[in-house]
Amino acid sequence: MNKAAARENERVDPDASKAEKRALKNELIEKLVAKFQKSGDLKVRDEIVVMNLSLINYIAERMAVSLPQSVESDDLKSLGILGLIDAIGNFKAEKQVRFTSYAALRIKGSIIDGLRSLDWVPRSVRKKARDLEKNLQGLEIELGRPASEKEMSQKLGLTLPEYQGLLEEVSPITFLSLNDTVYDDDDQSVRLGDVIEDNENFGPHSMLEREEMKRLLVGGINNLPEREKLVVALYYYEGLTLKEIGEVMQISESRVCQIHTESMLRLRGKLKYTV
Repeated sequence: MNKAAARENERVDPDASKAEKRALKNELIEKLVAKFQKSGDLKVRDEIVVMNLSLINYIAERMAVSLPQSVESDDLKSLGILGLIDAIGNFKAEKQVRFTSYAALRIKGSIIDGLRSLDWVPRSVRKKARDLEKNLQGLEIELGRPASEKEMSQKLGLTLPEYQGLLEEVSPITFLSLNDTVYDDDDQSVRLGDVIEDNENFGPHSMLEREEMKRLLVGGINNLPEREKLVVALYYYEGLTLKEIGEVMQISESRVCQIHTESMLRLRGKLKYTV
């Protein structure tokens, strides 16, 4: 193949070249991780961190959208670096999971754990969120179907705008990642990450519990109203930001936030009061 033909192929299918570059980068990173785990050379670890800074920035900036302005993006990135370092030390290539996928979960988990330790959400807001979960779940049991925003606002004695404002107020604690808590009480807590975690790490009883939790979660998502189901799919599975989802659905970013919050309250309530 001559040079002109080669250039033409690159122009016709630029994505193939990008995919190859990503694959080569991932392969190099995994080789460096293996080298660090064998040697403990901190220079190698630092090189891995530098190569993954764009991943940390993406995750931190995406999470920052749903957090109060008082939470600095740089603080999230610092927490993310700690998660990445943890991932470098604990990655197991034999699990046949790409390092970037594993690292992304660890980065998100580290950021969320860091935020929890700072107790950045006031207790009054947490209480409002719990009360909303309980009322929403109770009304849905009473109706035998998902309650509408209008029905919920009437139950709470609020106007529709007041109810939507309440959803925005509690929204920060409902932005879940695969490592965030969807069910917790005094005895135990369950994270979305636990629901899909490798079964080899648990005994038969724990595996059955997680399979049941997974079944409830999948059922809960499938039973969401269509708009909420779409927001969940676009945010958690397609990786879109709230702004991008708003453009797809032709609604405002704040409205997407409200819809997302209500969907998470439904799921949290279903798990909390069904388990």
